[in-house]
Amino acid sequence: MLMMTLKRGLLVLFLLYFITGNAIAATDQVIVNSADWQDVYSGALYAGLEGIPAKFLVTSDQAPFLITTLERSRRNILLVESSANPFAFGYKSSLEAARFNVEEIKDTGNSRNIDLAKRTQTKKFIVLDDAYGYNAISVAPYAIKNNYFVLLANNLNTDEIYSFLRSNQVAELIIYGNLDNALKQKLTEFNPDVINKGNRFDNNLEMVKRFGPAQQIIFTNGEFIESEIMSGKEPVIFVGKENVPDQVIEYIKTNDIKTGVVIGNDLVGSSHLIKEATNVTIFLKFGQGFANTGSSEVKALDMFPIPVYETNVNVKSIQYNRETRSLEVTYENNGKIGTYLRSSIELFSAGTRIATVGDIDPVLVNRENSLTISYNKDINEQDLISKITIVFGEFPRSLDRVFHIEMPVGQISIKDNSDFSISGATYEVDPHKLKIGLKNTGEVPAYGKTQVTFIVYGEEKILTQDKAMHLDPGASGVAEFITTLSETNIEENPRVKIHLNYGERESTLSKVIEENPELKIKYASYNTLILILFILIVIGAVYYTRKNKNKNKGN
Repeated sequence: MLMMTLKRGLLVLFLLYFITGNAIAATDQVIVNSADWQDVYSGALYAGLEGIPAKFLVTSDQAPFLITTLERSRRNILLVESSANPFAFGYKSSLEAARFNVEEIKDTGNSRNIDLAKRTQTKKFIVLDDAYGYNAISVAPYAIKNNYFVLLANNLNTDEIYSFLRSNQVAELIIYGNLDNALKQKLTEFNPDVINKGNRFDNNLEMVKRFGPAQQIIFTNGEFIESEIMSGKEPVIFVGKENVPDQVIEYIKTNDIKTGVVIGNDLVGSSHLIKEATNVTIFLKFGQGFANTGSSEVKALDMFPIPVYETNVNVKSIQYNRETRSLEVTYENNGKIGTYLRSSIELFSAGTRIATVGDIDPVLVNRENSLTISYNKDINEQDLISKITIVFGEFPRSLDRVFHIEMPVGQISIKDNSDFSISGATYEVDPHKLKIGLKNTGEVPAYGKTQVTFIVYGEEKILTQDKAMHLDPGASGVAEFITTLSETNIEENPRVKIHLNYGERESTLSKVIEENPELKIKYASYNTLILILFILIVIGAVYYTRKNKNKNKGN
């Protein structure tokens, strides 16, 4: 009887296979029809883990042509498609008309990411914040090679990711880069391996090390998805469009890397810098051919862009102050994120270089803000021309952009008799306020702008005042920052780093104080606790009275 039942079951499955075509057939290629980079990434990642090809649309015009490039022997397609923002409407029908069997996934971007994670049946995961799309590119080769699925987290899907992981018997979990503290805390129960070296280049190099020996690597800037990047065959090393950070050059030099493949024309300048510094053989991948279409034409690479935060710095003014014997340079950041920069400034008079000044360490210019830096130099010449080279980026060790400008140097003669002091740092637990005490110890009114650096779960966090404070002579003030520190965070910060720019002119805060005072902790006072307890009692009494009244009315 048992054998007969098994035979009937097999016969049913056999018939279903021929009747439905793709009902039980395994997926053998993935197509993505979506303008959402998370769909493209998740679909390509799933295909890489399954060892099958993946293709994605990058324009609506490409839709008919892509069908002609598909492998005809791979009939069973998984179509990952955006309901709200596809490139081609009714693409499932177009694929079926070309005699492919199509299974379609339509959902929101975040849910598709988790749906595809479920399909892989892996127990190994990498979690990262989807605001940093380049992080997803950095981990992709390692993830595909080692069977990790990458979960893209944001403030809308943290509960969904946590619930998915809890129900999935996690074997290994990696938290990569910056991640929301609430989700990071939840994920501690899975004993995650945290990779966060403070910037995207150092994080990327850590993934390259973990990938293992590789004589050929891919050079990219992490700003687009491309099929070779998602193959898992080679690690990717991040370079900038205009500059290559020092630690990247050093890594290439000290490892047995023979060849590098540069993807896209935008990185030609950076690849030249690498070749000059390391003697690595460079190949440029700029196009693709389609042998099975009957055309010998080389087409542009399918490169799907990932949203990036653009850094944008400029020099607002440069003046030589004869009174203070210093060069005052005002930098402005017109971008949406804080930017670190380091300058080298050549000064010429009548075509002859007379001095070179600049920054030893990178300085932070807050987003949509400006900062004046004073460089001490005794110069007697009058007609000065400056040639300024600025390397800049998101983090002190991520200076991957370059900006050049040549401009005349203005002449001023203004004294600055201001003097400030820092009187301490306090964290008030109840109102979640970090307070920095300041005092104008000079004899003239002056302005001060405070920046404080501290650690949150091992990661550096920097807060900067949006506007400078004005203090009269002898007056004290407090720079306040709203931030929440847990008991763990408080233990991480026995001291905080304070950087104060100040001066007589609000537009030119060229004087600097840096200190590392002890962080004092202030808990709620006894009277405050009594007040809170009293309020809770009153609320409880009101609730109890209303409940009894409603009960009596019911009777």
